[in-house]
Amino acid sequence: MTDHAVRPARQRDLAHLGIEDASHGPGFVVVAGDPALGHARVDLLDGHAHLARLAPGVDLDGSTARALVEAASERLAAKGHGQLTALPFAGPEAATYADLGFAEIPSEEPLPGPLSTMREEPGHVLVRRVLRSHRTAADLTDFLPVLDAAPREVGTLRAVIRRPAPGEREVLEVGHLDLAEGLVGDTWAERGSRRTPDGSAHPDMQLNLMSHRLVEFLAQDPEREALAGDQMFLDLDLSHDHLPAWSELHIGGPDGAVIVVTDQPHNGCGKFIARFGKDAMGFVNGPEGKPRRLRGLCAKVVRPGPVRPGDRVVVVRPSTPVGEPSGK
Repeated sequence: MTDHAVRPARQRDLAHLGIEDASHGPGFVVVAGDPALGHARVDLLDGHAHLARLAPGVDLDGSTARALVEAASERLAAKGHGQLTALPFAGPEAATYADLGFAEIPSEEPLPGPLSTMREEPGHVLVRRVLRSHRTAADLTDFLPVLDAAPREVGTLRAVIRRPAPGEREVLEVGHLDLAEGLVGDTWAERGSRRTPDGSAHPDMQLNLMSHRLVEFLAQDPEREALAGDQMFLDLDLSHDHLPAWSELHIGGPDGAVIVVTDQPHNGCGKFIARFGKDAMGFVNGPEGKPRRLRGLCAKVVRPGPVRPGDRVVVVRPSTPVGEPSGK
């Protein structure tokens, strides 16, 4: 380990090291020594932590590089990040990163946009260092009884989250559901859809709902739950058997908002893998996860109104007369 303490960079450190693009965007710089002898720069690319530069200076035994990576990793883990990626040159540099705890990301693994573009860089290897252990398939199998014990008739809204911009999440004390906008302030309408002829937002995919029991288990930290990307987390059985398409969810009482479950699929993406692991992605889309809708479901607003964490969520199935739900 280096004798030079690693710390967040100050403005004079940036000038001393000749770092001109320190204000390039979200992220941070850590330095080793005082005056600074080396540095590491981490960029946040649509919320994904990427080691954009590792410059340890004169580092004969590699201890400064290791100290910089460890400090950056500790800071990221404290903020809820599950991994740190890097893009070293293939060969000796990639081997150095392997010694620092990085491993190559399998070529068949889907990735979010910024990382997918990097993987195409010739002569480079996209690698990652896991900052926290993701849940395994065995963990998820063992957790199924907890998921299956969720309420089936009257559940609870646990969280409302809007996405004001790519990579951003805002946890709300009160959300407002609108017929045209979905969750007011969310970017659903701007994101578009591959499932419409013109690429516009799909009207039956206004809202994404997910089991709070599952996201709580996957995230392992309340601060990381919003990373799933869904706008609403519910304590409710979301399975196809108990919540068929076109079921209504009445939120917050008889005069509250109403949303309807649609028949559009809701599948995970590269971001889901990056945040919760490959096992989680395979499980939610596998034979145990698909029937239970463990990745969640799509819904749309049919009656506007406010929604709050703690609101009751009453299920009204297509064949059940409104006002006659039975409680579990």
